[in-house]
Amino acid sequence: MEKLVYTPDKDVKVHEEGAIRLLCRHFQSHEAGLPEWLKNSADAYAREDAPETKRDIFVIFNNGRKGQPQSISCLDFSGMTSSVIEDNFRIWADPEAALAKDRAITVQGGHGNGGKCYMTHMFLDHSFIYTVKEDRGCLYGVTGGSIKFGYVPDREQGRDFHVDNYIVELDKALKGTGCPLYVLQKVASEAIRMSDGFTLLKGVGPKGYRNRIPTRHLIDSLQDHPQMIQTLEMCNVFIVIDGKLYNHGRKLCLPNIKPMEGEEKPLVIMIPETLLDPLSEEEVSTTEDGKQPQGALILKTSQASMRYKKKVRHNIIYKARSGYIGYTPIPEFDVRSSYSAHIYGECECLALENFKQNDRADLANSPETRAVRQFISEQIQQYAEKFEARDKRRYDKEEKNAISQMNDALDQWKNKFLDEMFRGMWGHGGDTGGPEPRPALPSGKVDRIELSLPSHKSGLGISLRPRLKFYDADNRRVRAVPFRWISEDNNVAMVDEDLMIINTFSYGKTTIHAETLDGSARSETVPLEVVRILDITIVPSEVELAAGSRQKLEAVCKLENDEEVKNVLLEWLIDNRNVAAVSSFGTVFGFTPGETSVIAADDKCESKDPATIKVVLGSGKDRGDKRGKGFPTVLVSGEIDQDPDTHEYRHFSQEEPPVVQHAEDAQRNIWWINSKAPMAELYLDVNKGYGYQSQAWRMYHIERYIDVIVQIALVNDPEERESISINDWIMKWGAQVTNIQTAVRSDLFDFIAAGVLPEL
Repeated sequence: MEKLVYTPDKDVKVHEEGAIRLLCRHFQSHEAGLPEWLKNSADAYAREDAPETKRDIFVIFNNGRKGQPQSISCLDFSGMTSSVIEDNFRIWADPEAALAKDRAITVQGGHGNGGKCYMTHMFLDHSFIYTVKEDRGCLYGVTGGSIKFGYVPDREQGRDFHVDNYIVELDKALKGTGCPLYVLQKVASEAIRMSDGFTLLKGVGPKGYRNRIPTRHLIDSLQDHPQMIQTLEMCNVFIVIDGKLYNHGRKLCLPNIKPMEGEEKPLVIMIPETLLDPLSEEEVSTTEDGKQPQGALILKTSQASMRYKKKVRHNIIYKARSGYIGYTPIPEFDVRSSYSAHIYGECECLALENFKQNDRADLANSPETRAVRQFISEQIQQYAEKFEARDKRRYDKEEKNAISQMNDALDQWKNKFLDEMFRGMWGHGGDTGGPEPRPALPSGKVDRIELSLPSHKSGLGISLRPRLKFYDADNRRVRAVPFRWISEDNNVAMVDEDLMIINTFSYGKTTIHAETLDGSARSETVPLEVVRILDITIVPSEVELAAGSRQKLEAVCKLENDEEVKNVLLEWLIDNRNVAAVSSFGTVFGFTPGETSVIAADDKCESKDPATIKVVLGSGKDRGDKRGKGFPTVLVSGEIDQDPDTHEYRHFSQEEPPVVQHAEDAQRNIWWINSKAPMAELYLDVNKGYGYQSQAWRMYHIERYIDVIVQIALVNDPEERESISINDWIMKWGAQVTNIQTAVRSDLFDFIAAGVLPEL
């Protein structure tokens, strides 16, 4: 290979502020930054090999009482010299910043960025280090928004000033924290007695907290943060809030995770010395070709699912030479089992040291990390399958076939019902006679009107009905009262008083608002521009969708100034309304197999080429190739129904919902009725007086179908753009449940009463 001959520059140009802000992007929150301070304190104790009785760390929250500003502080009893500040702390991006000379394994290390990033980016007023070591003290800080640290008030006065008594100096340092020295002495008298110094990191004016610091949330985040595990194991961490010890002075501990029964001991798996990189399929060493010891994967279990409440601990944590170097959330591993929600652990592999990143989250992408990650995925999958095998319930052939037949019949009924419901919902025929009326809102005195437009740009000659919501003084949505629309410029857009819609008449801009007839309430004013369109292109131009599914079309409008814009209100027209429907927003919904076309237009311009819509049969258990399309398939987990793609049985745990749809299921439009859910397991248990032939199981089975249908109906509502409140959502949910229960009573009465399968 030809060698490049060149003359390198004598220096490397770096935009300091830009580079530092890039380094700090991972630490711009209190949840991510505060653990960095505690890690630095833990590392300081580790470097001096401090005894456990000295390893006390205080997190001090001050909500700004008695005229003091809000602040967050972190105190340890190690102390720093000016040489440590200047040779270590002040240097950005130093990978050796936190390491001791003997590179003790208890030092967690890092790149010297996290603590400083937190100080420079998350405090509006200022941050500083107040530190004493032996008889010398330093005050070193930075103002809010700056990245340039310096001695306070200057180098002469803030560097190596004489300290007669470090305890007196500590009392002085604590004055602005709202925490008197005697409070610390209640739990840390021994650490204070043994020490010859301290380090207080303090941030004044924590960003994002106007009235009160959310201490409970920050304490929880400290306990759960992966980086805090080693700190909490090594040190005694105490919390002080407004001068009072939190939790009666008890030290902060890692939340206890109760293991699964029979799995109290962690599973230790040695990592092979060579693994295959799944990308290149080449062998890679996990020991740096024998230079490092063999690594180990340690898997632990949680009796409760970690998917929600214990989500922050639901990781594989990587440990190497410098201790904690990163983590990967369990859901990011390639594991197909609901029992993965009960597994977490650690990967100890010294060869991964060089792949830690600035934020110590996931490791850098490399052949080594890919290979180890693939190995971890395989081991978690095998471990989860062990629990699946243990919990499998064996159904006899008659029971299994009967449940499967019931489910097939209900699945077909569901498709028929959805087809009719969607036709009515979209206003295109069907037996429902149009969309069901919405539940009536309560009456009340209107105090506020909320107005929204589907878009602030419109074509010419378009009719639109802005959405209005009426609220009372308690911010509860109430029934509409007589009102009027008002357009600032009736030449551009005018209200049709009979239909209460707005029609656009000429190009230009106007504003729209609504007010009650008695003038007691008025909405905000919203802008509307009628644009001159030269050309309309529909994207995509060809669509194939299954009956029962939908797809959004976009109309790209070229304006007279050559600007291309989307989200312009237009009229959408479809050729064959029996095949498909199109909403006023361009969403196409397929009804019956066939072909049709869609155009978008205003009074002066029409899309030159229509979009071709081809509707095909919806997917089912025998049509697994149409992923994510058509009416959904509902299956029963356990040993009842097989996955249509893998032909394997799916097993879920009791902690999973009664109806389950994981990410891989959503892509294929599959829902699962969880046979391990507590009530499902009860109603299928003959020994408890129920069983698959019981009326209780049939009712439960139907109720799960209602759950699925309601969620599908709400997602596929043609008015899906409407932003609704929780109360409105509950009302819409209740209305849909009522509609479906009415159909169930009519169509499935014999099935509920006597187990007679519906004929479709």
